[in-house]
Amino acid sequence: MDVKMQSRPQTYFLQEAIERGFSAIANRLDREQNYRPYFLLRLKPEPKLEHHIWDLGDMCSRFTDAYLLGRSVTGSSDYKEEEEALRAMLDTCDPFLNPFMAGRMLLAYVDLYLDAPSEERRETVERLAASIRDNVKHEGDYSYWFKHADGWNTMEHAVFGDFNGYPTFPLGGIMLALARFTESVNDAPDCEDLLDRMSRFVLNVSGTFEADGRYQGHTHSGGILTAAVAIMRRALRTNDTAVVQQMKSVFDWTLRFSSKWGWVPDGVGPDDASCESCTITDAIHLGLLIARHIDESYYAILERFTRNQLLENQFVHTDPMLPQGDFPEKPILERALYGSWASWSKPGSLDNCIESVEGCCLGAGIRACYLVWDDIVTKRDGVVSVNMALSRNSEWVEVISYQPYEGKLALLIHDAQALRVRIPDWIAQEDAVLSVDGEALPITADESSYICLEGLQQGQLIELLYPLTTIETIERVSGHDYNVRWRGDTVLSVTPSGQIYPLYQRKWMEQDNTPMTGGIPYADQRGGNVHW
Repeated sequence: MDVKMQSRPQTYFLQEAIERGFSAIANRLDREQNYRPYFLLRLKPEPKLEHHIWDLGDMCSRFTDAYLLGRSVTGSSDYKEEEEALRAMLDTCDPFLNPFMAGRMLLAYVDLYLDAPSEERRETVERLAASIRDNVKHEGDYSYWFKHADGWNTMEHAVFGDFNGYPTFPLGGIMLALARFTESVNDAPDCEDLLDRMSRFVLNVSGTFEADGRYQGHTHSGGILTAAVAIMRRALRTNDTAVVQQMKSVFDWTLRFSSKWGWVPDGVGPDDASCESCTITDAIHLGLLIARHIDESYYAILERFTRNQLLENQFVHTDPMLPQGDFPEKPILERALYGSWASWSKPGSLDNCIESVEGCCLGAGIRACYLVWDDIVTKRDGVVSVNMALSRNSEWVEVISYQPYEGKLALLIHDAQALRVRIPDWIAQEDAVLSVDGEALPITADESSYICLEGLQQGQLIELLYPLTTIETIERVSGHDYNVRWRGDTVLSVTPSGQIYPLYQRKWMEQDNTPMTGGIPYADQRGGNVHW
């Protein structure tokens, strides 16, 4: 361990969330059926784990994805037996039991290819893509699963409570998988053609998006934001600036219905909507593409989403959701619930999640944590950028955040001669203090609010200090006003909150002295071959 830092703050929130999620997955598997996942954890009227159609093509895929991505973040080798069982079961799943399944399975197979590229794994991806091509309809220069009559559009005809009405519902996952796969291989013309045909359908025929990015309807369950992520990825790769701007507008439109702390409705349009954790994941993915390729100021939005609603949507208390008293199944239900992500949430509570918790959100929550973690530190053209003040290690620099307790960011250099560090958007540049190995340096930020440092050497310690102010705001979300207490970009409380499972009960974050731990938590979280 470097003598400059003998301890670390207890601020590895993403890693801890993923480890809780790993355990929840392991406890949602049916040992009597070869580790078949339980899609549904029913909470009322009779608490139990239930098998459903979504157990296989959907859950096997999402849980395979979650373990593979999450291990990069945590360095964990736990639950290998469960992961291998899920991977084996994945190969037995029917991708067309529901067309939504095909996309989730394709995503898992793309993950596996990215993790360890081989001709066999490539063939698995291309074989499933070819089968999908055989099952969709083709007209003109576009392809689809189903389409509405001419003139249908989400702004006028969106339905709520049923995702089957959305042409993007069966396409979003397929398109996202194809977009990432075609980025990783240079000679997959059939996959590129299918992706482009589906993209043209969504953009020009389906009635999903207006030209200015507006839409209404189910963001994740209807496949709308999932498709937007895929289209954005493809447009960035082909330098289609008009579509890139349209998809950026889709994200900006979504923000109009979301809270500043990351509550994103699965039903954009009406008031009293609900937030699905899968929706947060899609929104974060789309926002990260904007921050990475178009406007780095969007990293501030994504850090707020992560620190707040993404983490708050994970169950860390089980008592409010399960019946009081003991019953035989309670221990396994507690273990399956603890670490799961909510399928429904209000801006201040999980009170509308009292009936059941779906397994898809558990996989999606881990994926979202990974997506953010992978963009905390990036490298381009030899320059390392620290984009968000969230704790993680990397091959270039260790990022050590003291928030929400102190306005302090420590960076321990591994291999980064040139470094950029984003200043939080809620402080004035003149209020920050910068030092390298204890020597104060003047702060000069570029137009993107990044401090630029050069000539760094291995082992040097950079510290950025800034004030953490506590403020209160009123924000109207989904038709209701909420009083929000902020400490920097961390939400301490949201009122009114719920009666059953209120969120943002964060008095423990108000202490000024950062709790510390010896050693380097998650020292092995240097990353892997999979990047999204």
